[in-house]
Amino acid sequence: MNGTQFLPERSRGRKTLAFAALAVTLFAGGVNQQAWGQQGYQKPPKAVLDVLNAPVTPRASVGRTRDVVLLYSPELYPPIADVARPFLRLAGVRIDAATNGPHNPPRYDHLALKQVADGAEKEIALPVGFIVSQPFWSPDGRRIAFTHATNSAIELWVADAGTGKARAVAGLRLNAALSTPSPFNASAPCEWMPDSRNLICRTIPAGRGAPPKEPPVPAGPRIQESFGKAAPVPTFEDLLENEHESELFDYYATARLALVDTESGKITLLGQPAIFGAVDPAPDGQNILVTRIHRPYSYIVPYFDFPREVEVWDLTGRPVHKLASLPLEETVPIGGVPTGPRNVHWRPNEPATLVWVEALDDGNPKKKVPQRDKVMLLKAPFKDQPAELARTEHRFAGLAWGEQRDFAILRDFDRDTLRSRAWFFDPANPAEMRLVWDMSSQDRYHNPGTPVQWPLPNGHSAVLQQSSFIFLTGAGASPEGDHPFLDRLDIRTLEVQRIFQSDSRSYEEVVAMLSTGGRKLLTRRETPSDAPNYFLRDSSRFNGNFAEPGSLDQLAAFTKFSDPAPQLRGIKEQLVSYKRADGLGLSMRVYLPTDYKPGERRPAVVWAPAGVHRSERGQPGERFAEPLHDDRGAFATVLPLGWLRGAGRCCHAGRRQPGNRQQHVHRANHFRCQGSH
Repeated sequence: MNGTQFLPERSRGRKTLAFAALAVTLFAGGVNQQAWGQQGYQKPPKAVLDVLNAPVTPRASVGRTRDVVLLYSPELYPPIADVARPFLRLAGVRIDAATNGPHNPPRYDHLALKQVADGAEKEIALPVGFIVSQPFWSPDGRRIAFTHATNSAIELWVADAGTGKARAVAGLRLNAALSTPSPFNASAPCEWMPDSRNLICRTIPAGRGAPPKEPPVPAGPRIQESFGKAAPVPTFEDLLENEHESELFDYYATARLALVDTESGKITLLGQPAIFGAVDPAPDGQNILVTRIHRPYSYIVPYFDFPREVEVWDLTGRPVHKLASLPLEETVPIGGVPTGPRNVHWRPNEPATLVWVEALDDGNPKKKVPQRDKVMLLKAPFKDQPAELARTEHRFAGLAWGEQRDFAILRDFDRDTLRSRAWFFDPANPAEMRLVWDMSSQDRYHNPGTPVQWPLPNGHSAVLQQSSFIFLTGAGASPEGDHPFLDRLDIRTLEVQRIFQSDSRSYEEVVAMLSTGGRKLLTRRETPSDAPNYFLRDSSRFNGNFAEPGSLDQLAAFTKFSDPAPQLRGIKEQLVSYKRADGLGLSMRVYLPTDYKPGERRPAVVWAPAGVHRSERGQPGERFAEPLHDDRGAFATVLPLGWLRGAGRCCHAGRRQPGNRQQHVHRANHFRCQGSH
């Protein structure tokens, strides 16, 4: 979503502690063997249920105006009735046939708006028990949109950020069949237009009729043909299996684009129905970047690898430029990328300039070439030949545009050495790129952080710039654990100043910069004895709009959520470092029952997913643990408890594997590759 900053959910930490509580309970009190033979759904002990059902800390989101914070709570455990709803497995997605939306999507409730100035809070007026999708801000920060699934449809709702009043758009039935996050899908059936008044939505075509019925007798044998080419592919779930399923995919995924006026309620249909993989308005609001999926389909790859047309439409739905006709991608090598334009997006700081990447090695990582990728540009009205912006020696891994047109960050990644590099440059003079970072992508201790992005008035995100400075946020990994930070970097001198860093007594991370120079921050803070809450940090020393290093020492509570599960405070947690017999350094998080005595032997459950993080010198064993907060990384665990945490993985662009496919079309290119997620 554009125009927002979201705080990642901490549900894994809650589940981890609940698992700890479960193991503590089972090992402490034993197990009732007769319970397993009973009929119906089994429930864990009440002590565990109390933890699982306790309210979670709401998420926080800040719009462009920075004067109000949206709080909304995830529903971690949907009712069995919702999980059991009939659904279809088609082309890699699971579609609720009744709503024409995703099956069992993320759900949220209790939406509230809290003023930064005085802390005044008001609930968004919604019916009791109302469940919505993840909300997203309009570019001007004055409206909030979200969807609501009824028993038979998906509705679009819009709330006023000033009054808290919300209403549904009458007469609109959304098609959210492909709203499950994918390599080129923004995971929402609607996107805000730059005018902050209209949204462009995928709707169910009028008069589409009933879904196709399965023929009682197959029309013919199932045939798969090999063309004698090597085509290694990962294993995917829920793929198409026959022609009838292909017809069902056509039926449920086909949508009609519509412009929705949130003030008048007017709905204007655009173009003809199609299967839209991505829909992205240009920064000037006069064109729309569209990806249309079409046959022939495949039985071995998901829909985002199907053939597709990448086009630019005007606001009447008329195609004005075809960028590419991309073929079926069944033969892309593992670790490779497809040929033709990929990572297609609008340049955020220009009215209507297309940007994309093309492989120079046929997408084959084993091919020896001097450069692997090139970055291309094409300005409206799209009549000239595309211009080459830059080339990368290794695989393209990201392009972050600055708020100002004379700044951008280009990144590449070497899959053989696992090194990631980044250059600062002026897009008008790309020959004078400056290499700024060259480091192991698995080195958490020296990770410089991620450039802070912020929505422009047109709704597209860009790297936040103030004068010659950009800002970086990171986990602040160290042998003592994570200490999140906010840095200010001078892009002229490359001097870095640390504006804020979490202390050793708490875990505090930056949620949003409430002033462009860092004088005021919204943070999320917790300690071993204090539940997570949001805080405002103000600078006591500043130069103009810029906070001085270490000056954000004025701390005020923004929320006062009580501890939802105080019983967990009794569980003892220890971070243990040790070496394996071969000298490999490892870390282990151990959870101990409240009645545990030192030296006592207890049964234990161990969880140890595979994964290694290396230091700058290539040595494994970096600690990937933070004992002061509900960690959401991928560690190991021992229960009653010890939990051994292995290292997380960095999602490298271009590494073709399930859950991490190369992006083709997307709204914003985020400059990030962090092994902590």
